Amino acid sequence: MPRLKVLILVGLFPVLTACTEGKPPQSQNWSQATGAEAYERLWWKAIQDGDFKTAKWRLASIYTLTTPSGIQDREQAEHYFEKMNLTSINLGELEVKPHGADMVVTYVATVQTRSSPGPQRFYMMTVWQEAKKGWMAIAHSEVPAS
Repeated sequence: MPRLKVLILVGLFPVLTACTEGKPPQSQNWSQATGAEAYERLWWKAIQDGDFKTAKWRLASIYTLTTPSGIQDREQAEHYFEKMNLTSINLGELEVKPHGADMVVTYVATVQTRSSPGPQRFYMMTVWQEAKKGWMAIAHSEVPAS
């Protein structure tokens, strides 16, 4: 009997310790989000859905965006994301590095927009900071992956 328990535990170990990579549940919203990965996915979902009110609400007043075309402030970033016309984004190789009231999220994103001929890959990084009104993005960087 003890051997059977060991076999069951060994068989269940990969399932119990597996990474929860993928999209958050459809019903998950900002108040139910449990970490920076969920915030990042929810933020991109807002951009994809054209819910710019929600996306803007999560950008800190000091938000800074860095792209190959330069450094942009919050207002310029809002315009950039609105003009993106995002149709899909897939996040992979996602890592969260917490540090005090901040979390740094790094990942590789495959992005499809209405104007792009095909999917494009980017290395992305977002810094999230805990604030009185919830988690706010304070910086984001995206670099084309070669």
